[in-house]
Amino acid sequence: MSEAPDAAVVTVGTELVTGLRQDTNATEVCAALTAAGFRVREVVTTGDDPDSLERTLARLAADCAMVVVTGGLGPTHDDVTREAAAAALGLGLIRDRELVALLEPVAARHSEPGAAHQVLRQADVLQGARVLRPTSGTAPGQVVSTPGGSMALLPGPPAEMRGMLAEILAPAWEGRRSVSLGVGGMPETDVGVVAQDALSGVEGVRLSLLASPGDVRVVLSDAGGGVQALEHAADAVRRALGDACYGELSLAGSVLAIASERGLRIAVAESCTGGLVAAALTDVPGSSQAFVGGVVAYSDEAKIRLLGVPAELIATHGAVSGPVAEAMAAGALERLRADVAVALTGIAGPGGGSADKPVGLVWSAVADAGATSSSSRVVHGDRHRVRERAAAGALHLIRSRMLSG
Repeated sequence: MSEAPDAAVVTVGTELVTGLRQDTNATEVCAALTAAGFRVREVVTTGDDPDSLERTLARLAADCAMVVVTGGLGPTHDDVTREAAAAALGLGLIRDRELVALLEPVAARHSEPGAAHQVLRQADVLQGARVLRPTSGTAPGQVVSTPGGSMALLPGPPAEMRGMLAEILAPAWEGRRSVSLGVGGMPETDVGVVAQDALSGVEGVRLSLLASPGDVRVVLSDAGGGVQALEHAADAVRRALGDACYGELSLAGSVLAIASERGLRIAVAESCTGGLVAAALTDVPGSSQAFVGGVVAYSDEAKIRLLGVPAELIATHGAVSGPVAEAMAAGALERLRADVAVALTGIAGPGGGSADKPVGLVWSAVADAGATSSSSRVVHGDRHRVRERAAAGALHLIRSRMLSG
């Protein structure tokens, strides 16, 4: 039974180690490598220091089957990844003629005498490397052999990096080396126990759990069992988790898939989440087939005017209450001419709470032609976490209503 090959990720940039910019590449690259069947054993972030980067790359290149490096390939003085990688691997840098032709029009647009030279540095390629031509931006990527396997040098901007990463990992993805299943409405520990029980008779598959606010993903990776064992494991976990498992789609994608399959139109009414539910739905390509729109009614006046919530209902029960959440859902259902609608109203904090209505209290409601219902819970954490969990809870709520309808 063969083990998954080791991989490492290196993100380069002084802006990352000083906190001036958030490193999103590491998360994305790690997920892609895991999906391709690699075992990511190390993630390193380093500043624009050529000596430090050279030592890091030399160490990882000797031990890992794949090293993915992002950043430091641009035209400025602090882009040192090419030179550091060449030194780490004992390779020369060769100026690629095709890349020069591609970059010359870009260099000609600069008025500073040294700028053209800097732009053309991007055409320097490690000896023997395969060039990954840029589809956006100007920095090409490259893949070169190492003592342990391969090293990929990719641009730092995510939009430039993403396509090249997909290109180099495409052959591994075709082998179906991992499966990621979303689960909602269950604590991470419960999900883990159910998944472990389901996998008790399956060998050669590794189980990992990834938890985020309101969502748990069961990641099954090939650990020597092959594609058949992986598919068997995924089926066993799906059956064990039942309707709580929404498969390989995102939570919002699952909601939209169910709605499209059943010919339902979805609307949302949001207060404390400020549009997070609508944003999650519209992040999914093709969402217009099922999502008709949403209303962010933050103030009491907006709830009354935009959603038709009776003023006396707010006066009697307060804006954060079951009756108001139900009225918001019913208003969105009617005014947006939807088939099912979900509404949220809550106290995200850090202030505004009371003994009866503490910070983190969220009321959610769902409405369709048959009924309107609401429920509440107290979400612990800071304002960001309360809003994220509330939005995820709303998506779970509307998904459950459509499945039961």
